[in-house]
Amino acid sequence: MAALVRAAGRALLGRAAPLLGRAERSISGGGGRRWGPVRPGLPVPLSSPLAGLTRAFRIKEPPKRKQVDRWTEKRALFGVYDNVGILGGFQIHPKNLIVGPKWLRGWRGNELQRCIRKKQVVGDRMFIEDYHKLNKRIRYLYRRFNRTGKHR
Repeated sequence: MAALVRAAGRALLGRAAPLLGRAERSISGGGGRRWGPVRPGLPVPLSSPLAGLTRAFRIKEPPKRKQVDRWTEKRALFGVYDNVGILGGFQIHPKNLIVGPKWLRGWRGNELQRCIRKKQVVGDRMFIEDYHKLNKRIRYLYRRFNRTGKHR
């Protein structure tokens, strides 16, 4: 049946047969709703490209607004230490107030060496999950340092 309708459409349109494409499919019922209603007596739907009308554009809706928690720890503590210089009379620079853990002061090394040192010094006092993550990081860095870089 579809082949018969296509043949009739080609006969009516003459040279425009190669341009038919999607309009052909809409005649056969495969995607008729996509191109709009078919005009009675004509093989080309009213809103097909062959009728001279453009296809309607789909307009996207703007994204929904996200609910934001304004009192997360990060937002609540934002700028907490900004007033250190004001209250201290600028006697001490804030960078001098920031000191690392005792086992890292005056020590230098890469990340792998630092993780190994942390495991040796405070490994017995760490939580199980943190200790497990530290071991995973050491394994990863050990493989990475031994496979790449100038330290091979």
